[in-house]
Amino acid sequence: MRLSIRFFLRLTVHFLVSLVLLVGCISLGLAVVDVLVPEGGARQDNGVIICVAVLITIYILVCGWYFGLPLIYVIGKIQRLAHGIYRDPVKFQGLGTGEGRKIKAPYSLLKELILQMQALSETLERSERERGRLNELQKEWMAGISHDLKTPLTYIKGYADMLLSSHEWTAREQAEFITEIQTKASHMEELIGDLSLTFRLEGQEMPLHLVKKELVEYVRRIVADVANDPRAVQCHIGFEANVSRAVLRIDEKLLQRSLHNLIINAVLHNPPGTHVRIQMLKRTSFLAIAITDDGTGMDEDTVAQLFHKYFRGTTTEKYSEGTGLGMAIADQIVRAHKGSINVSSRVGEGTTITVSLPLGK
Repeated sequence: MRLSIRFFLRLTVHFLVSLVLLVGCISLGLAVVDVLVPEGGARQDNGVIICVAVLITIYILVCGWYFGLPLIYVIGKIQRLAHGIYRDPVKFQGLGTGEGRKIKAPYSLLKELILQMQALSETLERSERERGRLNELQKEWMAGISHDLKTPLTYIKGYADMLLSSHEWTAREQAEFITEIQTKASHMEELIGDLSLTFRLEGQEMPLHLVKKELVEYVRRIVADVANDPRAVQCHIGFEANVSRAVLRIDEKLLQRSLHNLIINAVLHNPPGTHVRIQMLKRTSFLAIAITDDGTGMDEDTVAQLFHKYFRGTTTEKYSEGTGLGMAIADQIVRAHKGSINVSSRVGEGTTITVSLPLGK
């Protein structure tokens, strides 16, 4: 509404000023005709008519240029956007750019509209680049998922072929083969389960089973579970809370999975000897769970893509016991609880991941 009022006022002022200039020019022209043809009569009348006609013609041309030029730009901008062209031609590239986003006349008449269209164009261009980047990430992610499925399947098929071969295996060897088959099958089941969960959470097809839970002891047990994991034996894991009790309504199973993924991620992606500290901080409107490590840290690009389901922090050539979806699932679960995750990290200085859950749920 404000933009419409400003545009109307600007258009009114420009129109009134142009009329005043026209009247002034006509008055000046009549005075000139009166000086050049002082005797009056038909000659003077013809001079007045010619003068007025010329001035009105010039007025129309100038107004057409002044008021029409920004409209021509806007129409051209819309046509370019319709064809997926986000950059202006060379003659318009300095329009509405730079500090202050100033626009010179006559384009200032439609200043707000032009600036909004340029902002829209920049947003669409960024979205186009992001879509292309996500398509590439999706292809890499699918290649990684295919690799993760193919690798245990290859083991299963190989051990099954060995068991079915004519060779007489000992009972111990057969037990080892069956154990490997079971392990790889469990990994495939976990991967397929994670795929199903992440798509169900994204599509909001999985309702949360909310129950009241005391979070301090709840988180403490999750930390203890990670600390007892054989993969965390060489890391130093600590827990502290500035609150003795905090009761929230949560989905106990899903939130446990989210926090466990975040903490174990700090263990698996850092060198032995890394200190991982989990802190619980109660704020005015939310409960914060901060997971801080002094490990290798991450660059800005990795942080920006950390929770995207198409992003894989390791190459597809490197086999991992994880599914590659842990961080995406963790973020989706926290958002399903109306919370948020913030990441702060610097290469060589460690990482802090803060989970914020709203109080009073």
